[in-house]
Amino acid sequence: LAHWYLAKSHSGRKEHLLSAQAYNRLAESFATDTLADDAMFQAAREYQQMWRRPTLDAQYGELALSAYQSLLGLYPDTDKSAEAMKEMETLQEWFASKDYESGMYYFRRKAFDSSIIYFKDVVKNYPQTAKSRDAYLRLAEAYDAIRYREDKQEVCATLHSKYPNDPVVRET
Repeated sequence: LAHWYLAKSHSGRKEHLLSAQAYNRLAESFATDTLADDAMFQAAREYQQMWRRPTLDAQYGELALSAYQSLLGLYPDTDKSAEAMKEMETLQEWFASKDYESGMYYFRRKAFDSSIIYFKDVVKNYPQTAKSRDAYLRLAEAYDAIRYREDKQEVCATLHSKYPNDPVVRET
């Protein structure tokens, strides 16, 4: 309980890193305790709090994702599993948004080869996110700009199969 309250006090003072470390210490030192799964969940949330915007460095987002995955791996029957899955989906959206925005940075500057790398990462690593569709659309535009017709046709075929009723996709 001392580790739990120490972590909570750090959290209350907005010392998220110290709080996450204290929660992790509890989970590691007392893995069979009833608070261990709750501590892992709270550690993940503290890491997630430190990643304030998708465009910033994703180090804490990666730590949060790793902590959620560890929680689900070590404690599959935890009462926090649904919440952890929801938070993992949020993190996936943020990771996709970060890569998409990086791609758009290069796209706006007409560095299409660089933008293609980021857009491909979005569609490969985060296919279930909302940014996946946008990344496919920008891929088609980038391929068109550098006259890679076959690659554009491939992307368009994928777009039409994944989003058959989308009017923007049909137009592209």
